[in-house]
Amino acid sequence: MKFNIEYMEAAVWDIEDISDYLSDFYPNTPTKVLTAIKRSIENLIDNPYMYAEYAKNPAYRKITVQDYLVFYKITEEERTVRIYRVLHGARNLDELTTAF
Repeated sequence: MKFNIEYMEAAVWDIEDISDYLSDFYPNTPTKVLTAIKRSIENLIDNPYMYAEYAKNPAYRKITVQDYLVFYKITEEERTVRIYRVLHGARNLDELTTAF
């Protein structure tokens, strides 16, 4: 059975920030990067366990897409994958991932 994907508010803001930031410098890049992120997230519908657990908090998993990390959590009972954050890998992950 397939899983549903749910974006948490912080992840939506992250995606908007990525788009805004990249569009300031590279007009075609936001579409390419966000399409790659979206495809990786859509893979979770059929196989949410395909990506590694996040070592600092194994309740979450992470996807690496180019320079970005997608943090998510699986709720098996609800058949839901919740996307918590989409962050550039060079950012201070210790500070930003404690919030989820």
